[in-house]
Amino acid sequence: MTIEELRHVLSSRTRFYVQARPGNSQVLGGQGTVKALRPDSHTVIFDEAGWWKFGDCSNVAFHNIYLWSLQSESPTLGLSRLRYGRQSAVHLVNFIEVARNEWESGSPYACGPDLYSARVRYSDRGLKLSWTIQGPNKNQQLDYTYLE
Repeated sequence: MTIEELRHVLSSRTRFYVQARPGNSQVLGGQGTVKALRPDSHTVIFDEAGWWKFGDCSNVAFHNIYLWSLQSESPTLGLSRLRYGRQSAVHLVNFIEVARNEWESGSPYACGPDLYSARVRYSDRGLKLSWTIQGPNKNQQLDYTYLE
């Protein structure tokens, strides 16, 4: 898949499901919607709003904004968090293509002593972003599946 094709796939996402496996705790699930914005030819912004569902049937709302940067010349894929706006973007990872329709972070993102590694896979079942978080404070897996 070329970077241009990946940009189209990212731009067409409208909803997501997320599953978290935090250490030895119960598996948590969530879902939400995505507004995919294309401010220019090199970026796609995911404005996500959703809720976590807990075993006691309660829900907790959450909101994330991510910037996917795509450079066809290199071809590279970067991911940043825009919690405090585009001027204060926090770069998370750069992805390296490891197989057709599959990319993994070249190096992990360090949040204090915890390390966040990521993998992106695209198939007919959707676009999957998986995070593995390891360190003294966290030991968990997050799997987002983005759909049209």
